[in-house]
Amino acid sequence: MTLFRQITAVFTLFFLSMLAVVLLISFSDSRDYIENELYTKAQNTASTLAVTMSQTKGDVTKMSIMADAVFDTGYYRSIVFKDMQGNMVFEKSRESVRVVPSWFASMVRLEAESARAQVSDGWKPLGILTVTSDPSESLAYLYGLFKKILLVFLFSALVAILIIAATMKRILKPVENMEKQAEGVLKNRFVLNKDVPRTTELKRMTLAMNALVERMRQMHEKLVALTKRNRELEYGDPVTGLHNRRYFTVHYDECIAADDNRSKGIVTVFHLTNTMKANKIIGYDRVNELFRQIAQLLAEKSSDFEESVVCRISGLEIAWLMPGVDAERAQSIASDLLVSARERINRFEAIRDVVCLAVAVVPYSKERRLDKLFSTIDLTINAAITLNCDGIKTATFEDALPLRKAQWHDMIEGAIAENRLKPVLANIFSENGRDLSAELLFDLVVDEKEQIPYRVYAPMMIRLDLFSDYVTYAFEYLLKEDSMACRRISMEMPVEYLDTTHEFEKLLGYLRRLRKMGREFVVEIGQSSLIHKNVSAIEAIVDELSRHDVSVAITRFDANARMLELLHRVRPVYVKMHAGRFIDMGDTLRDSLTLLLQSIGTKLLITGVESKEELEKIEELGADYFIII
Repeated sequence: MTLFRQITAVFTLFFLSMLAVVLLISFSDSRDYIENELYTKAQNTASTLAVTMSQTKGDVTKMSIMADAVFDTGYYRSIVFKDMQGNMVFEKSRESVRVVPSWFASMVRLEAESARAQVSDGWKPLGILTVTSDPSESLAYLYGLFKKILLVFLFSALVAILIIAATMKRILKPVENMEKQAEGVLKNRFVLNKDVPRTTELKRMTLAMNALVERMRQMHEKLVALTKRNRELEYGDPVTGLHNRRYFTVHYDECIAADDNRSKGIVTVFHLTNTMKANKIIGYDRVNELFRQIAQLLAEKSSDFEESVVCRISGLEIAWLMPGVDAERAQSIASDLLVSARERINRFEAIRDVVCLAVAVVPYSKERRLDKLFSTIDLTINAAITLNCDGIKTATFEDALPLRKAQWHDMIEGAIAENRLKPVLANIFSENGRDLSAELLFDLVVDEKEQIPYRVYAPMMIRLDLFSDYVTYAFEYLLKEDSMACRRISMEMPVEYLDTTHEFEKLLGYLRRLRKMGREFVVEIGQSSLIHKNVSAIEAIVDELSRHDVSVAITRFDANARMLELLHRVRPVYVKMHAGRFIDMGDTLRDSLTLLLQSIGTKLLITGVESKEELEKIEELGADYFIII
């Protein structure tokens, strides 16, 4: 029960007690007074009428007429005249008119006593006259008084409750603000209460809460900074600010192990030549500055490509891993970058004719392991160096690209229309092996012998604006298929789809129908999509999903510095990280990342577990969930 209700209940009890006391005292005194007045009035009437009747010399008819005149006034219940022997001479009486509710009359119990007077003829007694007043008007008066008192109390109570409500709202506002602050801390939203109350006790509580929230905010920021710093120490290059060779190795292994378009693509390597001669001309620091500018140029360009990374893989070489990109497009991008890089080299006039860039464009696929890739890069770089200054060389090996856009469009659209999307559930387990939820995907069935995994055709489906049709297909399947053992379903969705108003409303409609079926839903969003999205747009999407009891998760999580800053805003229920990346982490980075995720209530889900040894290692390192492939 809220404090306001408790105070209202106490006040109501006090009000009822006061009302009962007031009514008891008021009605007790009023009843005694009215009963006395009724008796006095009856006695005066009896005495006056007896004197008048005594002048009739015992004429009964005249006496009866005199009694009628008094009785017809309506103030008396009965007038009775009996002779001295007790015989009835005449009687005037009527039933009391009910002017008040029976329950009120029973409660008041107003009694009217009879008054008596002797009628005589001279000294000769003729009989006894008995007059009884009618209490109807007195009851009506008391009932009116009761209603007035009750109305006054009710009005006073209403005014008092409104005053109490206004007062309590003002008093409890700081408490409500502190409650919001506490809830915000649980969601990693650190809001300070600037409206400090004047009440001493509440002021102290507000200031203490503000200090606590500020301390929590500082601790969270320090933890994020520590995790980012540990990540930079393990995977960062101090000269260029790019990722290092170790990160490239981990990310490459993750890409070629993926069952999607990341498993093939291009590695473009930029090699700066003649740096030893340049060092002698302008100095080591100036050459490093040139190298940093070229690195920054590549990093800015790579932000336009999802899942791509730029790493410094040796002293003079920067590699750009470009998943899902073909050689022709990579060559075009490299040519544009080469022009921009030459502009930066030319700014250093003393070495503009000394330093050159050799670019190697090397395709990769699942079959091309890391050692073979680096060997091909070295050979291709050497071939590029032999070309003219600022040359590009492309390595070639068989790598057939799937289909053109039009063919992809017809294939995906036809599969949706003909129900040729086959559901595939990837179960998510906890350490004790309990099935927690299931990730729902649909493979595209080409014919009886061939089917294309979801992660292979999904990027093209999104580019062709067919994802909305896919969502409709997936949810219609979920609504019809009620026999699934797992009641919690997750599905990855591009942030661009969620940021489209009419598509988002359609999604919410499906989610409401699923909730009525007793199913929970988790929307998974790729990290690369989130880190390039506006923060306010991300918060709007997350808040709207949260209002509909839909959780958010992050896929392909690699503890990117930008993503670490966004964690407390997105508040994911879990993040997905590849097993190889998690195992490769140093203890310091892994511990700080785990602590950060625990502080915001986010679980760590490891994907791509291929062996029992890996599973045992992951459990030992403290992952929350895992997916076995």
